[in-house]
Amino acid sequence: MHKLIGGILGALLLAACGGAQTPASSGAAGQASGALSTPPEIARYQGTDRQQVLEAGARKEGTVTWYTSMAGDAIDGVTNGFKQKYPYVQVNVFRADAIDLITKATQEAQAGRQTFDLFEGNQLLVLADAKLVTPFYSPALTNIAADLKLGAEAPLATGASDWTTLIGFGYNTKLIVESAVPKTQADLLNPALKGKLALAGSTTGSNWIGSILLAMGDQKGREFLKQLSSQQQPSVQQISGKALQDLVAKGEVPASPTIFRDHVRQSQAQGAPINWLPLEPVPALVTKVGIAAKAPHPYAGMLYMDWLLDGAQPILKEHFYSSGAEKFPFKIWAIDAGKTSDQLQQQLQDWTDLFKANFR
Repeated sequence: MHKLIGGILGALLLAACGGAQTPASSGAAGQASGALSTPPEIARYQGTDRQQVLEAGARKEGTVTWYTSMAGDAIDGVTNGFKQKYPYVQVNVFRADAIDLITKATQEAQAGRQTFDLFEGNQLLVLADAKLVTPFYSPALTNIAADLKLGAEAPLATGASDWTTLIGFGYNTKLIVESAVPKTQADLLNPALKGKLALAGSTTGSNWIGSILLAMGDQKGREFLKQLSSQQQPSVQQISGKALQDLVAKGEVPASPTIFRDHVRQSQAQGAPINWLPLEPVPALVTKVGIAAKAPHPYAGMLYMDWLLDGAQPILKEHFYSSGAEKFPFKIWAIDAGKTSDQLQQQLQDWTDLFKANFR
């Protein structure tokens, strides 16, 4: 997957260099709304009449296209809420996994087509590196932590998180006694957990490896992983974090430190005997949304951006997503914070290699 992302980025950069990029504008708060002529200028606009300008432009555009990795009923909830507020804007949705979204954007860029207005996924950095998304302003940005935003200087951002998903310890409450439930990563060595742990063999497990090294330091973290492997003998499930959570909820696997919180909340709502708790630093897969530098519908796009970062947040919470502006009572670690695409690929490869060296 790492080579695929690298190839995609290369193709995007070629496409970006091959086509005429829309000139960047400073988009200062004092810029007159009548002077707005390009998507970057519209995205950056901060005038006191911003809301009226966006609504007037969106009425003329009449549509917005949103590429998203969001799943399930949450998409309908978010789009229906937006259409209730802005009935004159039709929302076109293309939903796919992160890599498929990047692939589609790549193919369109190579063909000289610009289809999406907003792109949302945990691979937004790839598009940012290729300059296919542009810095923007939204009043909601002030509520989002710096490590959940991408690029540009305040009050602008190139991307911002509208939802995140957290990796922690999920366990079946009928199979794990409370006295054995870990409070820290080190507590995973509790003898009561021997033979009861499972690890996701996907990138979820690799990201968990990264959190161990961050918490304990490289040398001590590596020693801990060796001890965990030999002492606790965790099984490796070559499935996604969601699929592993399903096994825990069914009681087929007692517990795992590679479980997503939103999946557990969904199972709890259905009555499953499962619980989740954080083991700091809690790995956070941060989904960010950005607006295309050549957005076909920039006014409607920025209205929808504001909606995702603010108005849609209660709807996302109802569907068990963690808000991009949520204040967590524990320390989270945004895996992609401050990293380039190349650095992210390299660290994921390093963690994957370390995972395979210790767990089989």
